[in-house]
Amino acid sequence: MLLISRELYVCKCSTKVDLPAAGADGEAGVHWLRGTEEHLALVSAEDHRPEQIDELRRRLDRGEYWVLGLEGTRVVSYTWLHTRDVIDFPYLPGCTFRVAADVGYGYDAWTPPAERGRGLRRRGFLEELHVLAGMGMRWEASFFVKDQIEGATRSLASVGIDVVRLWRVQLHRDKGLVFERLAEGDDSTAPLTP
Repeated sequence: MLLISRELYVCKCSTKVDLPAAGADGEAGVHWLRGTEEHLALVSAEDHRPEQIDELRRRLDRGEYWVLGLEGTRVVSYTWLHTRDVIDFPYLPGCTFRVAADVGYGYDAWTPPAERGRGLRRRGFLEELHVLAGMGMRWEASFFVKDQIEGATRSLASVGIDVVRLWRVQLHRDKGLVFERLAEGDDSTAPLTP
């Protein structure tokens, strides 16, 4: 299993946000929609192995929501949402949390390397929050690795998204995972310890 970070943060963002005008933030011509099985054929084979496409198909079969950014027929960004009561960070075994009934989960965001820097991920995050609000969710939970949290917080703040840090999770060789609560009194998430 690939370990991409020894420290990460569990955060939440309110789904009460305004969507910017179409074409704002460097994403002119991008259409945001719910991806379907038919859209899998548009995913670049250069960037996705066949087993990755199979995993995307399984997510659709489970009823997960695919937030898809299309420019013409090109996939320029996507992310995934679900509203189950348990979330986990697959690259840090044992990093699993129970979430409250009004919390959705956004994960596995992707933008092709050639499209990065256009603000598509930031705009996609706004779309995620809008979709979750439509599902009756008040919050979106997300994992941010240590090396990304500061930049993501600044970027998202620029479009009115406040990133609330709930937990810090660290992997220690001798202690395993250590969970540190950062938001006292917030019961929207709780670690499930093995």
